[in-house]
Amino acid sequence: MNLEELQKLVAPKESHHVEFKKSTGLLHAAFETLCAFLNSEGGIVLIGVTSEGKIIGQEVTDKIQQTISNEISKLEPPAKVAVNYVSLEENNRFVIVLQVAPGSHKPYAYEGRPFQREQTVTKRMAQQRYDQLIAGRLQNNFSWERMIAPSEYSMDILDTNLLQSIVRKAVEVRRMPEDALHQDIPRLLEALELTTEGQLNNAAIVLFGKKMMPAYPQCQLQLARFKGLDRSEFLDIDLSYGNVFDLMEKGMTFVSRHLPLAAKIEPGKLERVETPLIPFEAVREALYNAFCHRDYSIYGGSISLAIYDDRMEIFNHGGLAAGVTLEKIKSGFSQRRNPVIADVFYRSNLIEKWGRGIQKIISSCLAAEDPEPEFFADEVEFKIIFRFPTSLKPPVFSKEESTQEEKYFTTKQQEIIDILSDNEGLTSRNIFAKLKNPIPERSLRHELLSLKKKGVLDTHGHTNTKVWLLSKKNPLH
Repeated sequence: MNLEELQKLVAPKESHHVEFKKSTGLLHAAFETLCAFLNSEGGIVLIGVTSEGKIIGQEVTDKIQQTISNEISKLEPPAKVAVNYVSLEENNRFVIVLQVAPGSHKPYAYEGRPFQREQTVTKRMAQQRYDQLIAGRLQNNFSWERMIAPSEYSMDILDTNLLQSIVRKAVEVRRMPEDALHQDIPRLLEALELTTEGQLNNAAIVLFGKKMMPAYPQCQLQLARFKGLDRSEFLDIDLSYGNVFDLMEKGMTFVSRHLPLAAKIEPGKLERVETPLIPFEAVREALYNAFCHRDYSIYGGSISLAIYDDRMEIFNHGGLAAGVTLEKIKSGFSQRRNPVIADVFYRSNLIEKWGRGIQKIISSCLAAEDPEPEFFADEVEFKIIFRFPTSLKPPVFSKEESTQEEKYFTTKQQEIIDILSDNEGLTSRNIFAKLKNPIPERSLRHELLSLKKKGVLDTHGHTNTKVWLLSKKNPLH
């Protein structure tokens, strides 16, 4: 670097990647910042420049050079620091340029303490972020998903029917050879990299396990529908443990139960076309993205889906992988935290391989004329927010009195009410048969009991002969 290049570098003032120090009297603080740069995207510290950006330089002696060399040795793990002395061509003064690239073995510490960069500020790294980066470093050497599963998780713990159905799909889309259809289970597991040293690994359990507890508490999906705009009151809640395919199905069932369908007339068509408030394609892609990129080494973590009156949020523990930014992933950059799990999704045609997930989520929403999703990430979690174009809370009034107090029902509850309005007394099996979009029987029972609790429905008969009907006290009756 020469003096002209130095002047151009100083002109924009300090930034996320550049910091000024007046003299080597601040060398300790300078190396704290270099440590922070190693833990982020790299950067430069200029010694001999005031905080206002005035280039003043300083003398450089053998002792100063030895001191700098000694400070470099205090960075752990060892890191390459480029040192350059730019002459000011007057009074034998120099600006000392210390530069580092993004570290490949994060987290880095200086004098035993890790640091991170936030805008133009260097600060001590939070313990949770440090632990996450340590886990990431371990994954670089031997990832969590490839670690051998606990001994109690043997072959009979796997859903082999599910595994074979995924293989059939992979063959159908030509992402596995046809002879895979004739291979036994151990051969298929090996082909999909779901064994390590001949034993089941963590990825095999996450993908195809039938029993997750007690060793896999992080294979969890939290689902909630809140009344209003905050978490003060639940309308529906569910907590499930299972493999990723089971959890995906439960997540999409929950979303379809709570997101209303909007009817519109498309140009050139006479029939109304019913579309969900948020495209299911975008929701499905967001969930697959969460299952592919979450940090499974966090045993207390989970994936959560929360629906409010004005939005839906999907978030997962682990945040972004080291060195990955929101800007990068929006542009199509992909760094798969769990390549084995992602590869099974890819082979079964559930995701694309080249990191277009976030772009597909955005384009699906914009094509449906919905607001563009919002993305947030920090050291702890990654979150996608889908804003609803209209409120999810439609008022439902008495047929006799338009001034009846507002009463809230989910879309599926309203469909049940409509069915029973036209049919006097039905069993749950009869109601199930009349649903336009069937839901699991357990979910139907939940909706029926919820409506009974609200005083909308009543029952006659015992367990085997029980019929459901609108309550005589129900204002909609």
